[in-house]
Amino acid sequence: MSDPGLRVDLLTRTFLAMERGVPDPADVHFGVLLRCAGPAPRLDELRAHVGARLGRLPALTSRLTGEPAWEQDPDFDVARHVHLVPGLPVEPVPVRRLVDAAPGHDRPLWRAWLLPGDGGVWGLAFAAHHALLDGSGVLHVLRVLFGDHEPAPVVPRAPRGLAVLRVLPNVLSTLRRAPDLPVLGALTGKRRLDHASVALADLRAVADATGTTVGQVHLAALAGAVRRWSGAGERGRDVPVCVPVDTRTAEERDSLGVHLGLHRSVLPTGTADPAARLRITARRLSRRRTATARTATRALVDDVPSRWSGIAMRRLGDRRNVALTASVFRPSSLTHVLGGAVQDVFALPWLPPGHGCFTILAVHGARASLSVLTDTGVDATRDLSALWADEVAVLAAATGTGPARKDTTP
Repeated sequence: MSDPGLRVDLLTRTFLAMERGVPDPADVHFGVLLRCAGPAPRLDELRAHVGARLGRLPALTSRLTGEPAWEQDPDFDVARHVHLVPGLPVEPVPVRRLVDAAPGHDRPLWRAWLLPGDGGVWGLAFAAHHALLDGSGVLHVLRVLFGDHEPAPVVPRAPRGLAVLRVLPNVLSTLRRAPDLPVLGALTGKRRLDHASVALADLRAVADATGTTVGQVHLAALAGAVRRWSGAGERGRDVPVCVPVDTRTAEERDSLGVHLGLHRSVLPTGTADPAARLRITARRLSRRRTATARTATRALVDDVPSRWSGIAMRRLGDRRNVALTASVFRPSSLTHVLGGAVQDVFALPWLPPGHGCFTILAVHGARASLSVLTDTGVDATRDLSALWADEVAVLAAATGTGPARKDTTP
């Protein structure tokens, strides 16, 4: 039997436990939508192609037992996992709209859907339970299924227990609760997904002009958007958010499974000047701090008993301590799916129990797209993704890399 390259650890158990706290079991599934050019393949063609590649990805034919542990599904059938969704626009939607039945643990925890489109464009959506894959894992699975990448070997890792001490200041920061944001409203258990795209060159131009990174520019734009969206700017208050970090080492870059940590950072939503927001964001989420968070949270998961590490992880992701989640996917490098050129990649976020907003930035080719999944209790008149796109333009103007304009933030 092939080694699926999966482990059962704190993260596995945490995401499985979340099933009991969400309105719908599909809510712990997330993924991506690939929008492709040309006529769509037939469903049988897609199933045959995926089925032929699954021997390279035993993780996708593995299911969870009750212990929990991973085992090969003796009755695996690709037709149970790859489906057709006719009549749906090739646009990102909540995963819940794609799932026709609550996914059970008796089968591997992933699904794919073919969106036939209109003859000129079609889509492939892929989603997995967060106990099976994280964002980097999802993108690598798609590269193996439809590109020329090979599965990554499992790389042994030496314990680094003392590194966990560096996570303590971040955990202690959760003693300061997140401010109440009226925009979030009362949770309904229903979902809405908004998205917006900007030219990646616009983000890079600001980053190059200011000595920052594309990720820092994105988060500074998100800070400006949250400032307007939540009303935090009117109160002069900063907003803490959860920033997931990929804890893979360079040798593990393409490994499957779930390798992430949670980092609490504070967006400078109380700062009116957009250039100042970027400087503060770059300082609070510097390369050094991000690298420290990566090492420390990896040690927290791998080297600390779960009765202690679980408490820390729950505090870092608790809605009472962070207002929302700001995640960033690794850039997508997949160029074609069954002959169709991949035009766009959109994230399909999920919502942890008790949360009202989860954002993911996806980058593909010349475009960067922000997907925002919210509970429908969030004020529907305020589109955070559209505000983010506008704030990218505000930052470009403020740094001299784009046309001059008025800053519309309060």
